[in-house]
Amino acid sequence: MSSRLRPRAALAGLLLAALLCAGSGTARAQYVPYGPFEVYPGQVFREGPGFRIGEGLVIHPGLQADLGYDSNVLMSSRAGQAGVLRLLGHVDLATLPPQRLDVGSQPALAFRVGAAVEYRQFFSRDARVGSSQQVNAQSDANLSLWTYRPFSLRASNHFLVTNDARNLEVANSQTFAPRIYDRIAVLATYRPRNGPLEIGLGESFRIDHYVQSELERSRALSNDINLYAQLRVLPETLVKLELRSSYVDFYGQSSPIPSSAPIRITAGAQTMLLSWLGASAYLGYGNSLHFGLSDMPPLLGDLTAVRYSNFVGGLEARLRMFQRMRLNAGWAREFFDSIYATYFRDDRLYIHYEQGIWRSLTVRSQFETYLRQYGPLVRPEVFLYRAYRNGATTRSDVLVSFSAEASFRPLSFLEVGASYSVLDDITDFGFLDGSGTPIDAAFVKHVLLFKADLAY
Repeated sequence: MSSRLRPRAALAGLLLAALLCAGSGTARAQYVPYGPFEVYPGQVFREGPGFRIGEGLVIHPGLQADLGYDSNVLMSSRAGQAGVLRLLGHVDLATLPPQRLDVGSQPALAFRVGAAVEYRQFFSRDARVGSSQQVNAQSDANLSLWTYRPFSLRASNHFLVTNDARNLEVANSQTFAPRIYDRIAVLATYRPRNGPLEIGLGESFRIDHYVQSELERSRALSNDINLYAQLRVLPETLVKLELRSSYVDFYGQSSPIPSSAPIRITAGAQTMLLSWLGASAYLGYGNSLHFGLSDMPPLLGDLTAVRYSNFVGGLEARLRMFQRMRLNAGWAREFFDSIYATYFRDDRLYIHYEQGIWRSLTVRSQFETYLRQYGPLVRPEVFLYRAYRNGATTRSDVLVSFSAEASFRPLSFLEVGASYSVLDDITDFGFLDGSGTPIDAAFVKHVLLFKADLAY
C-alpha cells in the first residue's frame, strides 16, 4: 500500500469508527450482500451468556484477536507477504433469544443491534507493505415485528467502512481502497390466516462510496424491490415465485458505466427428499437492462452484449447423514454490477462442510469455484492504466477458493481456533501501467490465522 493511501485508509476508518460504535449493528463478517468474497475469514463468536438488562434485553461485549500470516497482502501478481495482527472489538444489544424465553412466549418485537471496530497491523520487509495499518468498522441492525402473526415486518441496516476490495475488483493498483457502504432494507410479509401461503414485498437501498478521488467514478447507488409468493404444498416442501427489479447508478463524475435497471424473474422449490437429504432448485431469467449508452464514454468489447440477457438459477443438495454434520453442495448462476464492465456473470460451484467433532469442537471447510465472465469493459485509463495487456477487449477469470477452520469453546464466553484459506484468481488478463510495465491481474493469496475470541 502506498504512503499516500495509508493515511486515507486510516483516516476514513477512524472518523467513522466512533459513529459506528454509537450506531447499531452486529459484530459479524464484513459481508456485502452482492458478490462472493471476504478477504479474511469472518467467523465472529458473539453469543456468550451476556449481561441481562431489565426483563428482556441482553448485552454481549467481545474482543477477538487474530495473529497469523498473509502471503499476498496486496492481492497482486507481485505478492507482498506479511505477518498480520487483527484486533476486533464488538458489542451487541439484543432481545432475549428464544431458548431463554418462557415456554410458549411469542414476543411481538425482536431486535439485535451492535457495532464492531477492527484494527489490522501488517509486519513486512517488503517496502510496498512495511508496517502499514488499517482500521475497518461496521454496524448492523435487525428488527422483527409480529413474527408469529399473519402480517410481519422486518427491517435491517448494514453500515460498513472497509479498506478491502469490492468483489476483488480493485485488486491491483487500488487494492486498499477506503469505501463506505450502507444497505437499508425492509420486508413485509403476509400469511392469510397464518396458512401455507406467504406473500412478501421487500425494498432496499444501497450506497457504495469510494473515499479517494481516483475511484470516484466507481461510486454507486442502488435501489432494489422484490415481490414474491411462496406456498407450502407439503409439510417439508415449498414452491416460490419471485420478481426482483433494481436500479443501479454509478453517480461519480464522468462515470464510465451506464445506469441500469436489472430485472430477475425466478421460480423455485425446496423439499426434503429423505430424512437426511434436502434439495432446492430455482430457475429464471435475468437482464441487466443498461440504458443511456449514447451519453457514456465508449466501452471496449462486443457492444451487442452490453446487457446481460440470459438465465439465472441454482441447484443445491443438503445432507444431514450424521448428527451435528452438515454438507451442502450446489451450483448457481447470477450476474452483478461491476466497476470494470457493464456487468459480470458468475457460475458458482461449491461444497460446504461443517462437523461437530466433540463437545464444542467444530470443523468447517468450504470449497468454491467461480467461472466469471465480464461484459463490455471500461477503458483502462479509468483506473489509471495505459492499456489492457495485449490489447484485450474481453476478460474472464476462474476464481478458486478454499478455507478450513477448527474452533473450540473451552468456556461459554471464549472461543479459540485456527483457520487457513487460499484464493487463486486464474486469468490471462492484465494491464500496462503508466510506464508500460505489464501487470498480471492473476494472483494467489494464502492466509493462516490463529484466533481467540472473548464474547460475554
